[in-house]
Amino acid sequence: HTELFMPLTLAEQLLLIATDDRKGSVLFDASAALPYGLTGALLLELLLAGKLAWMDGMLHVQDAGATVDAVHDEALALIAASRKPRDAKYWVSRLSSKLKRLRPRVYEGLVQKGILARMEKHFLWCIPYQRFPEHDPQPERLVRERLYEFLHGRVDADERLHGLLGLVMASGLLNEIVPKGERREAKRIAKSVLQQVRVAGAVKAVAEEVQAAVLIAVVAATAASSASSS
Repeated sequence: HTELFMPLTLAEQLLLIATDDRKGSVLFDASAALPYGLTGALLLELLLAGKLAWMDGMLHVQDAGATVDAVHDEALALIAASRKPRDAKYWVSRLSSKLKRLRPRVYEGLVQKGILARMEKHFLWCIPYQRFPEHDPQPERLVRERLYEFLHGRVDADERLHGLLGLVMASGLLNEIVPKGERREAKRIAKSVLQQVRVAGAVKAVAEEVQAAVLIAVVAATAASSASSS
């Protein structure tokens, strides 16, 4: 079994929640928002790690040194290469197009940690693709339980939990962490929790920007898809 408290990045936690445990594929309800949710998770991770700073509504590189993994390193390098500071909304969209194979790379990290398995499959016997079913259920169960406890005020305020809950909401995954009987009220409760919890001003501001950016990006992508198919 994976170590009980193995550290998982925000992107890894979000992807675990967004993945069907048995099929090993992304849940349909999250498919449109997930690319932007993952880049939002990278931004929040870099902010929490002190790699980025938030000043006057813009993200600035504070420490360009190596991060937790190659994906975060690449994201940080792209932000550092910008000719001027940009806001979180800009980077959510920009990173989703610039970071190649982001989702498979996050999946690969979860495979290496022993949490997911990798299955090689073929479409029409000739087109290869991969699925990532659950191998060790404990880490995801802990993430879900902690989010649920946070939602109901049973654990102390935490910047990472605050950020993750916002990403879960923006990615259309809130129903995945609450029982069916509680889903009607879950969105209202989650919004209330995110507004009331006391976390650092920069974290809260960037988290709110990321949530808004994910929603805007999904609407824009859906509109573009509808226009091209009409």
